[in-house]
Amino acid sequence: MQLMSWTLARLGSRFGLLFEPYKQRVLHSALGRFLDQPVDLMVGVVDPDGTERVLPLTARGTPLCNCEQFPRMNSITFRGYSERYRLRFEFNVHSVFYPEAEDICTLPAFYLEMRVNPVGKVRWTAAAGPTPPVAKVFIRLQRPDTQISGRLAPDGEHAQLDLGYRAPLSPNAPEGTPVPTVAVRERLISLNTGAALDSDGQGMTLELPVTEEGSGIKWRLVWGAHVGEPVVELEQGEQRLSGRLRYARHLADIDAVMKAAVGRRDSYLAHSRRFEKLFDQAALDTSERHLIEQSFQAYLGNTFWCDLADGREWFSVWEGSCFFHSTVDVEYNVVPAYLALWPRLLALELDEWPMVEKAHAESGGGILSHDMGSGATIGRQVYPHDMPVEENANYLLMLQAYAYYTGDLEPARKHAGFVERLARYLLWTDRDGSGFPSEGTANTIDDATPAVQFARKQTYLAIKRVAGLNAAADLLERCGRAEAAGPLAQAAQAAAAKIEEAAWLGDHFAVCVERSGVGITDAWTGQPLSDEVLVGWDAYSIYTANGLLLPAMCGKAAPLDAQRLKADAMNAGREALGRYGCGHTSSETENVWISQNLWRDHVARYLGARMPHLADAYWDLQAMSNTQAQSFGFIDTYINNQLCFYPRGITCLGWFLARPRLMVDRLAKEGPKISVEPDAYRPQRWPLLALADWKAGKIPVCVVDPRGKVSIEGEIDPIVVRGEAAGGKGARR
Repeated sequence: MQLMSWTLARLGSRFGLLFEPYKQRVLHSALGRFLDQPVDLMVGVVDPDGTERVLPLTARGTPLCNCEQFPRMNSITFRGYSERYRLRFEFNVHSVFYPEAEDICTLPAFYLEMRVNPVGKVRWTAAAGPTPPVAKVFIRLQRPDTQISGRLAPDGEHAQLDLGYRAPLSPNAPEGTPVPTVAVRERLISLNTGAALDSDGQGMTLELPVTEEGSGIKWRLVWGAHVGEPVVELEQGEQRLSGRLRYARHLADIDAVMKAAVGRRDSYLAHSRRFEKLFDQAALDTSERHLIEQSFQAYLGNTFWCDLADGREWFSVWEGSCFFHSTVDVEYNVVPAYLALWPRLLALELDEWPMVEKAHAESGGGILSHDMGSGATIGRQVYPHDMPVEENANYLLMLQAYAYYTGDLEPARKHAGFVERLARYLLWTDRDGSGFPSEGTANTIDDATPAVQFARKQTYLAIKRVAGLNAAADLLERCGRAEAAGPLAQAAQAAAAKIEEAAWLGDHFAVCVERSGVGITDAWTGQPLSDEVLVGWDAYSIYTANGLLLPAMCGKAAPLDAQRLKADAMNAGREALGRYGCGHTSSETENVWISQNLWRDHVARYLGARMPHLADAYWDLQAMSNTQAQSFGFIDTYINNQLCFYPRGITCLGWFLARPRLMVDRLAKEGPKISVEPDAYRPQRWPLLALADWKAGKIPVCVVDPRGKVSIEGEIDPIVVRGEAAGGKGARR
């Protein structure tokens, strides 16, 4: 594929590399994106005439010909050619990952490989001489404010580079502002013997045989990092608790990191490559694969996994360029990925969010904060205003989905009081019994028109409120609080009927049913709106069923007419379509958020709606935003916003749930109820990631054969194929 900016990162450990080939550099730090510095990474091969040919990660040397890159889920390979001597040079960097394997995923290290292969010809370039049997390959580093020194390892056979610097803890601090820093130690070691150190101690060179592809002869290196000082601080009232990166509890220094990375290299890479291969067999097109590969690494680069000074474990996720920790509405969209790969990480957040609850006196309930901090500080909301209907419902829906997919009710029992308070507030927001919330309606769509962002009686928030009340009632019933559950379920049922009657406009649901903006305060400016009629109140919106995906994944029926919801999704998909996907509504088609398009696509799949595949459009935005002068990593938004290096794109992993229409209910009285209903129009394979036993290496696969018959390979739990008579074609019981 074309050269473009690309991130590799580690789960919770912050070590990150941002390759920027158009800027001829790599942004690098043991604390990740926005806390990094530009590195001149000189990697390449020496031509027989002495010319040093390089990949476009450095401003030095002579560029290799026809440079390109090939990403996978956990790795990227850069390739270039020495056209005059018919050599192909490849440089691979691998960030190992395997679900639920903390030791693999949090290790702050990357695995590097280089190889040189002969090629028959490069375009129509005439050869300057024969292809040599051996070639010198090299790696050299230059980084500002960094001490770099080369030496031989204690065994006297393996060359290594040691790096030392101080990394800032505050992202994008204004110039001249004092910023706290922590000490970093890094090491780059050659696993091949015979590597020679450069005279300045900032690089290594190795003579490597030029061998046919697949020979297995490579230059293998390991690049590790270590930060032992605290990197976050929890503020709770007057109390201050520091937090160190979790790996530091068993990896005391850079020596321990390198010992683990080198000693377990083969095992870790085997697990990681096995995970990558799952995505090779899925029925994904090229754009979909690239979106998953790019957004997965963007998500990893935003994660913090720490141990607090009081012994508590802390997991949170930066909101990309916004720097908020575990923004509730962002993590809501990441839930399919958590359920598919690592539910415990979601459980950690579900246990943390109650810490930032705000009491609401009028309702006797509570409001969930938008986030849990910013930068290196956690423990309180930093976002400038609340979005209570949105976030309260999000938490309740996330908790319900977690319980159904795992069968674990312990978080719900632990936080039952919190659940009840969130629901009590949601009940209160319908001030006139219309079924619609008219208070607390500022929402997550913070670059939208007033009709979408601030209006009273928004349809999507009303439906999400219904779903949240149903989730709360369900959880409280299961936790032995039936007296609290009953009124919530009754209120949700009554509201659903009223919403449908008031908001249905014949072929779609209105954005809001309260058309006037008079008396509404703009949460950003604090100024009242004066619009007598909000522009776009009757537009087609991609958000209508936003609150219904997680219940559908658990086998819950939609609270509104499913056919109307289906028609709404299809018609809005047509009317709101722009160049890079759908805008928020048909009134703002260029106001695109990729994550919300993906979420809408997943909801539509569960509703059975036939939607166009827009992954090519989504990917076009990523390619445009990461070539030439632009370098935004996964970017969620188009030109009037800049949500970049953003974790929310991992919403696309929901394809592994929505495409086979997987439904999981591990709370059913008769035992787990698990079913699938893939479209059978073409042969396909869908690894059922959410049903995997990762420790045992067993991953069930939903298979549609050329005749349209559905079967399950490697079944662990009994899985029903919906839409087929019991005992009929493809049925599973």
